[in-house]
Amino acid sequence: MRRGLPWAVAALGLVLLVAGVVVFRRESRPGAVVYGGSYAPLTPTRAYESSLELSFDRVDVLWTYGSLLGAGLAVAGALVLAGVGGWALGRRSGRRAGR
Repeated sequence: MRRGLPWAVAALGLVLLVAGVVVFRRESRPGAVVYGGSYAPLTPTRAYESSLELSFDRVDVLWTYGSLLGAGLAVAGALVLAGVGGWALGRRSGRRAGR
């Protein structure tokens, strides 16, 4: 295998991990609450939207599609990095055992 390919795959994993964290943090911020009056009609895009809000020790996470996407990207990046790391460790130990 070429020397640059593992580094490129590791860089891709790192980019996925960082992008996932950025997307997750951006999407989990609470939005501004604006009072529009008690008889204001609902907007069609927000009328049927559902969300789950969990709170643990003053850490609130609003799970939306964007935050799930961010978490998925971060997990994918971590898996790619773990795979490249395992491959590199396995390759090193294989050389020592073959001597």
